[in-house]
Amino acid sequence: MKLKTENPLLLVPFRFGLIGALMNILALLVPYYLGRHPLLLNIVLDARLPLYALFIFISIKAYKEQCGQGLHFWQGMTIGLVVYLLMGTLTSLFVLVFSAIPATGFLQQYIHLAMQQLMANKEIFIENIGEKTYYDTLAHLPATSALDLSVDYLLKSMPIGLFLTLIEAILFRKRNLT
Repeated sequence: MKLKTENPLLLVPFRFGLIGALMNILALLVPYYLGRHPLLLNIVLDARLPLYALFIFISIKAYKEQCGQGLHFWQGMTIGLVVYLLMGTLTSLFVLVFSAIPATGFLQQYIHLAMQQLMANKEIFIENIGEKTYYDTLAHLPATSALDLSVDYLLKSMPIGLFLTLIEAILFRKRNLT
């Protein structure tokens, strides 16, 4: 597939967004096949944080080097937006397809482990989210679909990407805009 633009503001983040999406997919597959479900890991162990930070950083740096000039805040935001939307969307699509294939066991294992976590930590969950919400969640969990996992992954990815993009766009921006 050949893009019909020569604009580095789109080409650079598109290239790194695709590479980042592949790395994100690997970051889901490796723990899954090592016996840990990646969608149930603690947020501290979530690979999206370092991967988004790294690929947004590399994209902004590559754009600055390629253009040989300073970077405006809006350029950094555009680059970061393209990178994290591409990474999140493509990885989310992977989660949708991978979860929908019964032979992988991805969805079934997610439901089983999530129910175990809910039941093992019942008091903590009831204290944090309330008894009604706890029992509603427990009742609806078996009906979780591949689309639910995919959308959840995408929605949880967006704030991570936006936060990291804001920070990195501010850090990289041109100081004297005269």
